[in-house]
This record gives sequence, C-alpha cells and structure tokens, in this order.
Amino acid sequence: MKSVARIELAPGMTLGEDIVIRGEVIYPRDTVLNPTILERLKRYSVMCATVKEDVDFATTHKEKLHFNEDFLNFEKKHAENLTRYKQLMRDFLDSGKTIPEEELFAIYDDMESTYTYSSELLDFLYNLTPNEDELTYNHCLNSALLAGVFATWVRMPEEERKLLILCGFYYDIGKFKLPYEVLWKPDKLTDEEYALVKKHPVIGYALVRNLPIDEHIKNAVIMHHERMDGTGYPYHMKTTKIDSYARYIAMIDTYIAMASPRSYRSAYTPLQILGNFEGSLFKYDMELLIPLMKHIGDAQIGSTVQLNDGSVWEVFIINTTTYSRPLLKNENNEFLNLADHMELKIVKNL
Repeated sequence: MKSVARIELAPGMTLGEDIVIRGEVIYPRDTVLNPTILERLKRYSVMCATVKEDVDFATTHKEKLHFNEDFLNFEKKHAENLTRYKQLMRDFLDSGKTIPEEELFAIYDDMESTYTYSSELLDFLYNLTPNEDELTYNHCLNSALLAGVFATWVRMPEEERKLLILCGFYYDIGKFKLPYEVLWKPDKLTDEEYALVKKHPVIGYALVRNLPIDEHIKNAVIMHHERMDGTGYPYHMKTTKIDSYARYIAMIDTYIAMASPRSYRSAYTPLQILGNFEGSLFKYDMELLIPLMKHIGDAQIGSTVQLNDGSVWEVFIINTTTYSRPLLKNENNEFLNLADHMELKIVKNL
C-alpha cells in the first residue's frame, strides 16, 4: 500500500485503510474511489489517503512472489543464463566447439547469487514459468542448479559438488538431438516415439564419449535413466553398477521433471513429488535419496497448501516416516496429521 496526496487520487483506486474524520469512518478500507467520493474528500479537506497497489491484490504466494524483487531478479537472470547455456550447447552440437567449464560455472555462479537459501531456490524453480520454446535447455539448467543444492545438503567436498553440477549441465545432452515436437508432445507418445525418446542416453553418450571431461559426467549421460531395481534403460543396470553420480542425477532429473508444468498438467508440489518418490523408493539409491527427501520436506515448513477437500493449511511439522504427509495447522490453530487421513491429499501450494 502507499500514501497518496488527495489531488493525485483517481477513480478506480482502492482504499487500503479507513478514512476517518473526527472519529467517524466515512469510507472503509476496500472502498473503490469514484468522482463523487473524491469530491467529498475534497470538501472534508482530506490531505492524503492510503491506497492499495497491485501487490496488495495478490492473494496466493505465487501471485505475491511475482512482486518480489528477489524472485524478479532470479527470473531475469534465469532468462539471460538460459540463453547463454543454449548458445554454448548449440555451438558444440553444430560445430563441435568445446564447452568451456568456466563458462558453465559462470552461469551457475550467476544464478546462485540470486537466492540465499536452498528452500528459496526450490520455491523459485517451482513458481518459474518456463519458456515453452526452450523446455529441454530449461530442464538441464534447472537440474544443474538443483545439483548444487543437493550436493550442499549431503556435504559433498567442493570438487565433487562441482562435478555433480557439471553432470547436471551435460546429462540430457542427447535430447538436444531429438525432435522438439516428440519430446514435449502434449498427448501420449506412440510406441515408436517412446522408443526414440529412450535412445537419448545413447545418443548423448556418443556426443560426449571422446570429450576431455570426467568419466562420471559421461556415465551420468548414459546411466541417468537406469534404476536400482533394474527397471531402467538403456541397459537395465542394477545397484552399484550404476555410477554414483548417475544415481544422484536420476533423482534430480525426476524431481525437476515433476516440478515443472506441462501443457497437460500443472507442476507437482514438492510434497507431491516426495509422495511419488515414496511410492518408488526401490528404484533409487535410498541411502542417497532419504537425506534429500528430508531436506526437501523441511524446506516446505511454513508453506500453505490446499487439500483435495478444499481446505487450506500451513505445513507445521514433517513426519519423519512419511515425508509427503506432514502435520498441518490451520488459522484456527487446529491440527491435522495427514499420515492419519489417507483420504486427504495435497493438491496445490498457495
């Protein structure tokens, strides 16, 4: 809200506070000004009034975030760095030009400067509207950012953390060679289209196998869709045969995919994503996944969610046995343990 001199008040503005004359409220807050009201304020010699700004009409966290200077800076930097990242990749794919590591880290460092906490990055990524024409590059850039956060959470040494970030930038490079209309098709893929998409790890490995980059990066490219129970592709590898960096990237890739909106669905909330992980724990390295799930869950404390019955709650405490079903609190200080109410589920963040 802002205070505005009477002579600058205009029809259509909405009062943010009551206008009180000699102890009497002559116009309550939320009154929409019109010429008659403005003339009366002049007769009463009202000097100024408090009116609402655009941000004051925002009701959800997502709406308010788009007036947040930190988020707006993140959004601007993300668009700039997405262009930088795409150019580096296109130069390599089109002419074989080497991808300088220092350029990739410059992109990462520039993005890291736009948020203070890991929970803030998760929030910003969740509420970022992706460029529909750059979804594949957007996915990889976001994966690299999340890789840095995950590495910090598990206290990776700096060199290992940097290596995981590079894996995030490289691992889906094979998709850059596939038709966009197939990768991001809004309808169900045909068997032939799905078979083509599943080739991207092999296509990617062919692109990077002779590059002077760490073997873990190459392994992340070829193995990021392998699963611990052998149900992944392209080689149905199991357990420790899968590179440890590829195991991390498998979780990062899955998280970013679910947290991103698509033409056929909204983005899953972080707690919905945890629920999906909980339903397929044996596909991932649980020793690596569980600590990450705890951090993701803790980052949601204080957020506002809506349930499938329409009720609105604040995330109060994360349940350590079922991260996706926390203890909730409402505005009346009533509590609801989702772990005891399986008929209820979180449908969106507010």
